[in-house]
Amino acid sequence: MAYWRKDAMGVLSHLFGFGRKKDTPDLQAAIERAVSKVEPLLKQAGGYPGNYRKSVTSALEYARSLADSVPGPIEVNRESYAGDALVHALFPSVDTIQEMFHASLALQDYQRDFPSTDELYALMGMRRREKATVGMELAGQTIQRDVVQNVVYFISHTIENPAPGEKQSRDQVAWSFFDSLVGKVFRRIDERKRTKQSQLQEKDLLMERLRLADAQTRPAMEKELSKLMACIQSTISSLYLNNYVEDFEAILLDPEQHLRLNHIPIILDNMGIKRDSDDAGRGVAEIVFNELTGFDRRDWTVTMVHCSNLQSESFAERLEMAYRKLAI
Repeated sequence: MAYWRKDAMGVLSHLFGFGRKKDTPDLQAAIERAVSKVEPLLKQAGGYPGNYRKSVTSALEYARSLADSVPGPIEVNRESYAGDALVHALFPSVDTIQEMFHASLALQDYQRDFPSTDELYALMGMRRREKATVGMELAGQTIQRDVVQNVVYFISHTIENPAPGEKQSRDQVAWSFFDSLVGKVFRRIDERKRTKQSQLQEKDLLMERLRLADAQTRPAMEKELSKLMACIQSTISSLYLNNYVEDFEAILLDPEQHLRLNHIPIILDNMGIKRDSDDAGRGVAEIVFNELTGFDRRDWTVTMVHCSNLQSESFAERLEMAYRKLAI
């Protein structure tokens, strides 16, 4: 009798979750966040939240690991522009640093939320570009003209996830990465919805053609319609809510295939011109750029940054810079 009671309690525990370790508040929030972004009706469907626990746990752990692996923080200011090869390579001029901060909506929101804070940590992203240009080079004692050179430069500098401390900023970056992965689940499902609409439009056109078809062309068109109807039914079935779990698992259980950080070493001189390994040590440096692939449709070069003395610039200096921009 004791053995039966033990077995019965085991079955009940499996069915109703008795004795199972409770989800952490972060995991609960992540599951709700993910499901709400994809399809809120999933909360009323069977299997919520349990069916999403494994995939969301995988994505959340990966997003946090990826956020922790973003290099930095590096100091971004006039001094580091002069002394840090990476900072010098990322900005075309020292004035660009100030322009980036002044144009940043995230920074404006941050300063409104933390008016007394004089520093921040944040994720900085920019687009890496290369272009061929013609310049001069010194070969021994001879100046060579009209030499084709590849210049590496960066545009669209952006500040995201600013916070008073590095850990706070990285935590925000992790949630941003998590949201990016969840967004790919949404787009996977949305693509099928668009496919369904396209198939239904194709069916309507085929039905109209079939209505006007003669005896010779009708059999082939009926066969085509039958095949199309099967495809439509398959697409509709894939859009049943209980099938969305497969979409979550397809993306979130294999997150590295959809969002990752690539390390790109490039040898540059202080003018941003790409050099060969033979030039190493002659006024050039190998810089490792970290490119975030899959966050959106284009790759971002990213690094964590630390900025201080945010309040040191006077209102007059900001006004002067605004006038300079208007004069351009």
